[in-house]
Amino acid sequence: MSAPEHKQHIYELACRYAQAVDRRDFAGVAALFASEASIVGPGFRMDGIDAIVSGMSALNQYSATQHHIHQQFAEVDGNVATAETYCVANHLYTRDGVARKLDWGIRYQDKLCYQDGRWRFVERNLLVDWTQDLPVVG
Repeated sequence: MSAPEHKQHIYELACRYAQAVDRRDFAGVAALFASEASIVGPGFRMDGIDAIVSGMSALNQYSATQHHIHQQFAEVDGNVATAETYCVANHLYTRDGVARKLDWGIRYQDKLCYQDGRWRFVERNLLVDWTQDLPVVG
């Protein structure tokens, strides 16, 4: 596989992660990670697939989420890679009877490995660059 093909597969991995999270398909999320993977973000750390799947239950506080994947920059070196993926994540919830939308401007900084014929996350660092919390109009 050529470097551009590897980079396309890494981009698709980020998209599959967003889709699985938004569908609350946590078994699908687990399949995207290497066995000793971790996710680190503001105020949390999940080490290992079981912790990642368990930690995803925090998303159940939202009635829906939608992750929009934007540009990605990836560097491939044999069977390992690093990537930075830009994302805006929308989180819908209700507070005091009012529908609200919490948006996060995210940069995922990832370490990945090519294993069993596909790319998997080894480490995802979730950096939140900005947030916005507004009532839903309409």
